[in-house]
Amino acid sequence: MISLPALPLVGPVAGMARALVDRTADTVLFAVSVPGRVEALLDTAETLVARVDGVVTDAAAAVSRAAAVIESTTQVVEEAAATAAHAKQVIESAGASTDVAGELLDTYAPLAKQAAPLASQFLDELSPDEVRAAILMLDQFPELSQRMVGLMPVLATLETVGPELHELLDVAKDVRQAITGMPGFNFLFRRGEDKAQDD
Repeated sequence: MISLPALPLVGPVAGMARALVDRTADTVLFAVSVPGRVEALLDTAETLVARVDGVVTDAAAAVSRAAAVIESTTQVVEEAAATAAHAKQVIESAGASTDVAGELLDTYAPLAKQAAPLASQFLDELSPDEVRAAILMLDQFPELSQRMVGLMPVLATLETVGPELHELLDVAKDVRQAITGMPGFNFLFRRGEDKAQDD
């Protein structure tokens, strides 16, 4: 038998071949596991997309609610501004009224203090019947004023009629004295009284 000399390269080549086979096997295992990993990755991506979609939907709803809140707040602010403007007008009007009231108080307070005792006395002395009578008289004032318009010219002539009436009364007195002084007047007077009693 011929003995061959030992090849020094067989060991390293065999190691390399074994390493290559191992790598190939690892590559094949990796290549076989890739579809499963890709499928898992796709499932994870779908789950992530669903979550992102939910977040986007929630965000859209939140934006919609925020827009509604902003619109409502804008209306409230506008109403508050209108109310504030109205309140300002009321305050300005009240300030003017206060000024007028102050002037009136300054003017009439001394008169009120002076008239208070007289008013108290007036109220103390009035009975309920007198108050009712005064109210009734006040109710008659319109008619009374209309009648006074026609009566005023007549009343104006009374100043001239007064002296004339006195003269007329004096004349009537003189005539009476003259008549009572006539002879037989007493007889006629008694006869007239007797006839009046018979009737």
